[in-house]
Amino acid sequence: MSMIERIRSRRDANRRARAIEHALRSANSPAVREELLAIAQRHMS
Repeated sequence: MSMIERIRSRRDANRRARAIEHALRSANSPAVREELLAIAQRHMS
């Protein structure tokens, strides 16, 4: 994996993490929050 690919994948991961955090903050029901956490865990692995 080249340096550029590593930087790009880290940037994508940061963007995804920020988007998930934002969604969790704006999710007002526990069910939605559970669903978002499930999606987040699927993306992190």
